[in-house]
Amino acid sequence: MQQAQTIPHDALVVGVDVGGTKIAAGVVDTQGNVHGRIKITTDTSTPERTLSSIAQGVRSAVQATGVTMEQVHAVGLGIPGMVDPAQGICQISVNLGWQNVEVRSWLERELQLPCAIENDVSAAALGESIYGVSKGLDNMVYLSLGTGIATRAIINGKLYRGAHGMAGEIGHASFNPTGPLCRCGGRGCLEALAAGPALALRAQDELRSGKSSLLRDLIGKQPLENLRSEDVFEAARKGDALATKILREAGQYLAYGIYLLSMSLDPQIVIIGGGLAVEGSPLIEAIHEGVTRWLENSPIFREMSGLNLLRLSSLQHDAGITGAAALITSAH
Repeated sequence: MQQAQTIPHDALVVGVDVGGTKIAAGVVDTQGNVHGRIKITTDTSTPERTLSSIAQGVRSAVQATGVTMEQVHAVGLGIPGMVDPAQGICQISVNLGWQNVEVRSWLERELQLPCAIENDVSAAALGESIYGVSKGLDNMVYLSLGTGIATRAIINGKLYRGAHGMAGEIGHASFNPTGPLCRCGGRGCLEALAAGPALALRAQDELRSGKSSLLRDLIGKQPLENLRSEDVFEAARKGDALATKILREAGQYLAYGIYLLSMSLDPQIVIIGGGLAVEGSPLIEAIHEGVTRWLENSPIFREMSGLNLLRLSSLQHDAGITGAAALITSAH
C-alpha cells in the first residue's frame, strides 16, 4: 500500500483519470478543488504512446492552471484495470490493452515527479470519501456506472481492495445466466445488462425488430450501430416509451446489485457515480424504486429502506481526478 506523503499545506497535485478513450486531468489543491481541467484523447496504440498521452495530459493541466511543473508536488493516476499500487504496475487493463506495464517508473522518469497509481474506481471512491458526499463516513460503497460497472468500498475508513485487488467487480457477476454475452466471456453479467454499451445494444436490437421509437429520429440516416447510450437517455427525457423501458429494466438489475451489496457490507451510504449517473432519470428513479422495494421486503434490512441510503456523486466528473490526487495527499 502506498503511504501518504507529507506535503506543504498549499501543495498542488495533478490528478489523472485515465480512460480507454479519454484522459481527464486537473491540478488539485489540498481542499480538493480542481483547477485547469483538461480532457484529451487516449492513444492506446502502444503502452508507450498511452503513457505519453498521460504525460501530455499532466503538462496540459498544469499549463491550463497557470502554474509551472516546479510548483507541482506529485501526480496521482486512476487506471482502469488491475493494478499493483505498491509496485506501480498495471497488471492488466482490457480498456488500454495493457499487461504488466510499469506505469509509475516510466512517468516518474518522464515528468521528474513522484507518481502514485490505483484502480480508477478505487480512486473515485477515495475521492468521494475525502472530498465528496461521504466525507466523514467510515463505511460506504461507490458504484461506478459507465462503459463498465464496478464498485469499491470504504470499510472502517479504509479502501478495501480484497486479496487480489479486485474486490467490487460486480459488473462481471452474472445476474442472468442465459442473458447477453459479456466482453469477459460470461453471460448475463451486470455490465452486459446495464452498462452504457449494453443500453445502446439493447436499443439497436429493439429497433431492428421493428419497434417504433423516437430513437430513429435521433440517429437519422446513420446506421443503427452509431446509436449510443446518450441517445437512449435523450429519448427517455423526451418521453419515449421504448427508451424509458430500456433504462428502467437496467435500473432494476442495478437495484438488485445494490441490494446485495447493502446486505453484504451494511454501508452507511451507497454513492452512484460515473457517466450514466450524470445522465440521471429514469435510470436513477428505477434504481431508487428497486432498492427501496428489495429492502422493504427483507425482514432484516427493512429499516434501511427508510434511510437516505442512495446518493448521487457530489463530485460527478471530478471524482476520478480528485481521488487520483488523494492517492498522494491522504493515507488509504
